[in-house]
Amino acid sequence: MLENVRLLRRDPERLARNVLQFTNPALFEQRLLDVLHATPMHVRYDPSAAKVPTLNVLDAAWSVMGMTGGPNTVINLAFRIARHGVPIRLVSTVAAATIDPKWLHSHAEKLLGGDVPSIQVASAAQAGSPLQLGPGDVFLATHWTTAQQLKAVLPRMPCRQFFYMLQEFEPGFYPWSSNFALAVETYGMDYWPIINQATLADYLLTQPLGRLSDPAVRDRAIIFEPAVDATLFHPGAASAPPRPRRLLFYARPTNARNLFGLGLMALRQAAADPAFAGWEFLSIGSRGSVPDLPLGHGHVLRRAPWTDYAGYGDVLRGADVLLCPMLSPHTSYPVLEMAACGGLSITTIFATKTREALAAMSENIVAVEPSVEAVAHGLVQSAARVNSGHRGSAASTLPRDWGAALDPVADRVASVLDEWVSSG
Repeated sequence: MLENVRLLRRDPERLARNVLQFTNPALFEQRLLDVLHATPMHVRYDPSAAKVPTLNVLDAAWSVMGMTGGPNTVINLAFRIARHGVPIRLVSTVAAATIDPKWLHSHAEKLLGGDVPSIQVASAAQAGSPLQLGPGDVFLATHWTTAQQLKAVLPRMPCRQFFYMLQEFEPGFYPWSSNFALAVETYGMDYWPIINQATLADYLLTQPLGRLSDPAVRDRAIIFEPAVDATLFHPGAASAPPRPRRLLFYARPTNARNLFGLGLMALRQAAADPAFAGWEFLSIGSRGSVPDLPLGHGHVLRRAPWTDYAGYGDVLRGADVLLCPMLSPHTSYPVLEMAACGGLSITTIFATKTREALAAMSENIVAVEPSVEAVAHGLVQSAARVNSGHRGSAASTLPRDWGAALDPVADRVASVLDEWVSSG
C-alpha cells in the first residue's frame, strides 16, 4: 500500500497502468482502495464496559522510524495530557503497533525533559484482534486518514466529537483527486481542531471547506506555536575550528510541497555566482533517496550521512545556510531550527505565511517567492551575507521549550474531556 502511495506521488500515470494490468475486478478494486487509504479500523464496542475516560491517539503506524517532527509533537502532547491523569492509548490503525513501550517511555522523557506517566500502545489494524472500546473512549485524529477511519466508529460511541490535530493543509498533499476530496470531507466532521502554528490556523479557519469557517469551530480551535528546543538548536561555540562555508538543502523529492525540483534548479542557477566559490553543498531530510547531484561550476550536491535527532542539531550548527522551500501555510520545522542555530533559512512564502509573519519569527528567515529566480536570488544574497561575516542572531519570538508551547494545549484538552465526561 505504501509503495502505491509513493508511486501515486511520483508517477500517477505509471500507477494507473499498473492498476489496469489487473483483469480480475476484485484485484482491480482492491488496488484502487489501497490508493485511497480505505483501510478500516477494527474495533469492538462494549456498552457495558466501565466508563473510564480514555483518549485514543490515532496514527496509521506508530513506529520508531516514524518519529519525525509531526509525530513527535503528537507524542509530546499526548504525554502532557496524560500528566492530567487522563489514560492515553497510542493506537496504530493500519499497521500493527511496533513501538516497544520501554523505548516509548524513554523517548518521551527526552522530549518532555522529565518523568512522564506510562501510556498504552495498541492496535486497531487486525481483524482478529480488534481494539476494545467502551463508553469512556474518545479520540484524537492526527491525519486525515485517521479522521476518515473514525466515520464508521463514532456513531457507536456516546461521545461523537473528537480532537483533530491539524499540522498541515493535508488536501494539498494530492492533486484534485479522490484523496483530495476525502481529506476535505474530514473538515466537515464534528471535531475540536488543535492547530500547529498561527499561520496555518489563519489559513485553515478561513477556508470555505467543511466546517473550517464555522464560527463554532473557530471558537473551539486550540492553536499553538511550535517550540524550538534550546537544548538541541542553538548556535555553536565561538571557539569552533574553522570549516568551509556550507549550504544544506532540505531535499525531500517525494514530498511535493517541499519543491525539490524548483529548489534544485535554483541551486544550479545560484551555484554559478562567485558568492558560492569554495562552498560545500549537502542534502539532508531524505534517508538514501537523493544521490549526489552535479550543480555545475565544480559544485556537487552531496548527501549528508543520516543521523539521530541530536546529531541533526549538530548538522545545522555546522552549516551557514539552509534551503527549505515549503509550499504550505506551515513553515516546516527545519526553517525554525536552523534560524535558532544562528544560520540563515531560505524558504518560500505562501498565503498567510507572509514575509512579515516569517520576519516576526526570526530575522534569520529569508522569505522568497516560490520561483526559481526568487529562490536563486535569495541563495546568492544569503551567501554574500555569510561571506561578509554576518550569520545572524538566534533571537526568536517562538517558544524555546515544548512545555511553554504544549502545556496550555494539554490543559485545554483535559478540560474539554472533563466536560464530555460530565455531560455524558
